[in-house]
Amino acid sequence: MLRQQFRSHQEYLDFPYSSLIDKIGMHSMVLEADIAGNYVGSSYAWASTRDWARFGQLYLDRGKWNGEQIFAPEWVDYITTPTLHSNGTYGAHFWLNAEGKYPDVPKDLFSCNGYQGQYVFVIPSKDLVVVRTGLAEEPEFDVNGVLSAIVKSVQNVD
Repeated sequence: MLRQQFRSHQEYLDFPYSSLIDKIGMHSMVLEADIAGNYVGSSYAWASTRDWARFGQLYLDRGKWNGEQIFAPEWVDYITTPTLHSNGTYGAHFWLNAEGKYPDVPKDLFSCNGYQGQYVFVIPSKDLVVVRTGLAEEPEFDVNGVLSAIVKSVQNVD
């Protein structure tokens, strides 16, 4: 449906760059389309750790970047609302901590979870974005332990 909103396939391919990626300076970002030429939206995206942090910061700031509203703040409300029958685990393309999967981390945490342990964590109540680009999944990488330690260290800074 999205592709049909554009006059050409090239306009469709340029859209995420001109409307989001370039606007927030994610210069390392590469989006790959599937074999049919469609952006998948949940995968096939590569960027540096710093650029993923920019993405997380955009969501932490509810769509505002350098004074420009890139997307409506209500979009963050939508993506952080648990989908029906997800038991608080999943919103619109974002993972949630609403059910308390990570018991020592604030429940308002939401995240993009990538392949084999890639994460962009956003914790609004702590004004915090954490990006992890290592290669290991749970249980080798203890998400609850690492994030709770970061949250505690941030609390002790004040």
